[in-house]
Amino acid sequence: MMSQVAAKVLLIEDNPGDVKLVQVLLESSDEHQQPFELIRVGQLSDAFPLLSKGGIMAILLDLGLPDGNGIDTLIRVHAAAPMIPIVVLSAEEDEMLAIRSVQLGAQDFLVKQGISGMLLRRAICYAMERKRLMEQLQYLAHYDVLTGLANRKLFYDRLKHDVIGAKRSKKSLALIFLDLNDFKQVNDSLGHHAGDELLKNVAKRLSGSVRASDCVARMGGDEFTIILNGLNNAEEAALIADKILKALVEPFQLGGSVMVIRASLGIATYPDDSDELDKLIGAADSAMYKAKESGSEKISRFCFYSAAMTAKVQHEVKKVHQLKRAHENGEFELYYQPEVDVHSGKIIGMEALLRWRHPNQGVLTPSSFMQDLEDTGLIVPIGEWVIRKACEQCKVWQDQGFPTLTVSINISAKQFRHNGFADGVLGAIDQLSVNPALVELGFNEETLWEEEARSVIVLDRLSKAGVKLSLDHFGSGSISFKTLTRFPIHAIKIDHALIAQASSDSAETAIAKAAIEIAHVFNIKGLAGGIETQDQLDWARRIACDEVQGHLYSKPLPVDEATELMARHDFLSPQD
Repeated sequence: MMSQVAAKVLLIEDNPGDVKLVQVLLESSDEHQQPFELIRVGQLSDAFPLLSKGGIMAILLDLGLPDGNGIDTLIRVHAAAPMIPIVVLSAEEDEMLAIRSVQLGAQDFLVKQGISGMLLRRAICYAMERKRLMEQLQYLAHYDVLTGLANRKLFYDRLKHDVIGAKRSKKSLALIFLDLNDFKQVNDSLGHHAGDELLKNVAKRLSGSVRASDCVARMGGDEFTIILNGLNNAEEAALIADKILKALVEPFQLGGSVMVIRASLGIATYPDDSDELDKLIGAADSAMYKAKESGSEKISRFCFYSAAMTAKVQHEVKKVHQLKRAHENGEFELYYQPEVDVHSGKIIGMEALLRWRHPNQGVLTPSSFMQDLEDTGLIVPIGEWVIRKACEQCKVWQDQGFPTLTVSINISAKQFRHNGFADGVLGAIDQLSVNPALVELGFNEETLWEEEARSVIVLDRLSKAGVKLSLDHFGSGSISFKTLTRFPIHAIKIDHALIAQASSDSAETAIAKAAIEIAHVFNIKGLAGGIETQDQLDWARRIACDEVQGHLYSKPLPVDEATELMARHDFLSPQD
């Protein structure tokens, strides 16, 4: 007996008499018959919105409509709903039209005159069943029955398509071949049913380790392939491969047994290893066997087709692990360097500076790891941590009796471009009850101009919330003065290169002096960083800087020492 849930049938018919006929023919009091819910429209323009909503199980289509006539009507409906079975209702018998209709996608062709309820019902039910079987066959032709992954045929189709896309977009593509090292042991010890369960679980973990745009396929047995598209470099492929290995290393529960599986991955990249499909596949396969041969069966590993690339990306992956571990273990910390009034030496603010207390190498400055944070994308979560930590300290100092002390934080380009940047800053300020006027964010000029329209929106939002904004390395480019009028800037920090090369009559001095004068016109304060000598301090005073910062007053200090410094001294004197 068929399902008793009413199947929605869309009747596209403009003749009221024919509509009434179909309604009567489909009415039934027999509980063993498939019930239908008839939805009627009189023209194609009304049918398309209903088809796009979904839920229609079959279409009864008249080919003579006010806005559609003949076989073109069928073509348009089939194009709009290729997965819904169509039964054509014709006013007259036409064998050639019937054949043409079936060729163009109709499941059946009925002549209205002399049609019976049983015939119409049977035509609809058969049409739905044939469509279901066709979809099932289509699925079986492209997908692996056991795992639901793409099969070999669909894999080749996707690879061909993605290579064309990579060529067009000038992006890289990586092809991964994966083999389970000890799958035979599972089959031999636990049986084929357990082996099948393992393959299904592996498929789920693989699918969960890649992006929605990537393709995971089962080639047969315990061999899988993965297409990673839209890559910028091979390191991105290595990170995903490493993620896959981590997903597979977790034990599998197979009935009452727990199995640990190891895998070997081979990676080939387009266009570096080859721009021909067969050669690219061969390269990935060769790399997989190289991974198998390079170590024990009990060790999961990946190899690139290029040995040099393998060494390079494994080094990159190691760096990512070290940085992640450092973040998780609390090895990052903030040092603080005073910003002082150029004339009185009064401590105006503190700049938060990231340091890595490495377990083996001691305290590292950003010059040794910042580029790695940028390259790996870890600058975003670690940058968020820096903002929150600096805001926490700002609140602590505020409560300890430093109510006007500003804390400044440097913001990287990648961190600023992150979609949740402004929300993260304002969220931290709100949650920690920090006065936003005591938080100053520093940006590089080039960062702001890369996405000018977005930068204006983000900076305006932060500025209106009370957050102070400054420009780092000011005077290093030709766009500096324009920047002051385009963005809501509160302070500029003179580029270190100008300070290092400055003398009383140098061009650098003229540039810096002009920058400070123009900044003051816009009520923007000027700060000179990197002040290490008395001569440089005198220079900063001559060009009318408002604040200075550098080792002449204090080196960057751990938070406890910075707090102690402020507790002892409201004003700092240059240290000879």
